[in-house]
Amino acid sequence: MRTEPSLEDYCQYLKGVGPSRALKLARLGLENVNDLLTHYPRKYYDRRELRPIGELQPGVEDTVLGRVLTSAGRNSRRRRPIITAAVGDDTGVIQVVWFNQPYLARHLKAGTEVILTGQVRIYKGQRQIVNPEFEVVGDALDEELVSAGRIVPVYGLTEGVSQWFLRKLISRTLEQYKGTIEENLPAAAIADLDVHSRARAIREMHFPGSEEAFLKAKNRLKFEELFYIQLIFSLQRMHRDKNPNRPPLAAGFELEKRFLDGLGFELTGAQQRVLDEIHGDVTSARGMNRLLQGDVGSGKTVVAAAALLAGVESGHQSAMMVPTEILAAQHYQTLRPDFERLGVESTLLIGSLKASRKREIQSAIASGRVQVVVGTHALIQSDVRFRDLGVVVIDEQHRFGVRQRAALLKGDTTPHMLVMTATPIPRSLALTAYADLDLSVIDEMPATRAPVKTRMVRAEKREAMYQFVREQCEAGNRAFFLYPLIEETEKQDLEAAVTAYEDLTNGPFSGVPMGLLHGRMSMAEKEDTMRRFSAGDVSAVVTTTVIEVGVHVPEATVMVVHHPERFGLSQLHQLRGRVGRGGREGHCFLLLGESVSGESFERLNVLVKESDGFRIAEEDLRIRGPGEFLGVRQHGVPGFKLANPLRDRKLVEMANKAVRRLLDQDPGLETADGQVCRKYLKTIVSADMVAGTVI
Repeated sequence: MRTEPSLEDYCQYLKGVGPSRALKLARLGLENVNDLLTHYPRKYYDRRELRPIGELQPGVEDTVLGRVLTSAGRNSRRRRPIITAAVGDDTGVIQVVWFNQPYLARHLKAGTEVILTGQVRIYKGQRQIVNPEFEVVGDALDEELVSAGRIVPVYGLTEGVSQWFLRKLISRTLEQYKGTIEENLPAAAIADLDVHSRARAIREMHFPGSEEAFLKAKNRLKFEELFYIQLIFSLQRMHRDKNPNRPPLAAGFELEKRFLDGLGFELTGAQQRVLDEIHGDVTSARGMNRLLQGDVGSGKTVVAAAALLAGVESGHQSAMMVPTEILAAQHYQTLRPDFERLGVESTLLIGSLKASRKREIQSAIASGRVQVVVGTHALIQSDVRFRDLGVVVIDEQHRFGVRQRAALLKGDTTPHMLVMTATPIPRSLALTAYADLDLSVIDEMPATRAPVKTRMVRAEKREAMYQFVREQCEAGNRAFFLYPLIEETEKQDLEAAVTAYEDLTNGPFSGVPMGLLHGRMSMAEKEDTMRRFSAGDVSAVVTTTVIEVGVHVPEATVMVVHHPERFGLSQLHQLRGRVGRGGREGHCFLLLGESVSGESFERLNVLVKESDGFRIAEEDLRIRGPGEFLGVRQHGVPGFKLANPLRDRKLVEMANKAVRRLLDQDPGLETADGQVCRKYLKTIVSADMVAGTVI
């Protein structure tokens, strides 16, 4: 039986925890010692200076050291427990009150020395502090103070876990387990960074001795996150390159040429450049594992279709996976006429199909009769078997996790893979989150694509905007009305799509044929609405974000976004990309709520002024962080607790350099530094993420 301390020890067995508190800690994701020690503070209070009680001023938060002179407990008229105390030092006395904390009475005996932190107020002519944080100095004879006299951490909490308890627990655990926190970076990286040991860095993150020590610790731990994410993907890439298992495609790209000749327009230079890169990939032994970035409307679908046809021409099957059924149907309907013209058999596979139809499609896929399959997550279900899958295209890849992406690549041979996104990814984030992929960028828009005019509209201008939209509809154009919710809730006072549809059809758009589209409708209902919208039987659609990506209706010229402050900038950029796609001028109206903050107004103004998706993505990343922006925290891969690849560009580059240096010198992770990295990797990465690599 193991008795030595280990970072894998369960929190339940730590002093002062037990089964009940362990359950509460688990709600914070803190199950073992490692979880606890990497639960970093969200902010800090500087409580290094103690203020004499006689100098305390109303409205100011201060920390004081005093002695309890008197204390008493009673219940209010509503039977709420109240603890009062008079605390004094050589300069004066202050009254202190705690509500709903009866257990404090046993700590506040007369003569007890305490440290209090709180804001002073005047009540009935006397200075008073209500519900201060406090620490009994006598309790700290064998342990350091954790809530005063220092830079104090402030943690994310849950019900039943207080700041004082968590500070005390982490402080005690840091001391008890300091010998178990091993170094996890190569010696050369540590020397380049000039940083603390890992044990000291974690200590300084929780209880920094100074601002300088804190920044040094934070940089070290940020670097650690960036280094290991890049190392994981680099190892996967090395494994893929050494064991390609992707047969080169023997394609002359004749199907592609016939496809492009039938389009009726010339490719942009950027599209052609990316096609050349894809040609080089699929005809090489190394194979294709490429990320294609392109702004909304830049023509990624044409490139994707050419990649699918390269697989078919070589006698393989091709598949395209997209995140939503409505987008899958849209892509299928767009590609099918061209594929039929070329004699290529294609099909659509989505979850909402009837079981009998699914079985027919699965049989056709298994036999190889179907050459191209467009679908959703339904493509990676266990009962889908491809006869010979050669090319995979994944659209809007950040909607899928790493494992979902990998599921399409399993088989006797690994297919060539192209993943696409219309959400531009700055280099610093791409280096970190997609180090296993080659990068292509379509940085040129078709000549027919003009920027969409974007305006913010306040409530008092709503009717004038509605009149403009109505005129657009009456002229044969189409309009989207976008809402963030499907139905009203008590907690959120947003207008909902269902209610808005009724209000608009019975009000300002009476007589204008309108449709309703949202995520809870069946696929048949969605398809029917979009079919009527595309055909012009419906002039306007009230919708939620199910139309965010891929929906292509050339006649759509207007997008009205209600409560735009509830969306990210990149998401709004995606949404407005649904209009102005057919050569007609596009308009996007951001209809502001009555209580939009100045910060939200400034943020949305970026969208009004800017049409470049990369610049918008930079701003979105700056505001929201990478985790939410791209779903970087994917299952099986460690995420970011501290690092932000956009803000920490220098550290990204340093981590990239350190990973390359390590793998150039020690690709098998066999040296002392390599063994350090190998050991740590096994503690942070799920087994299937490193299967077949040197780990």
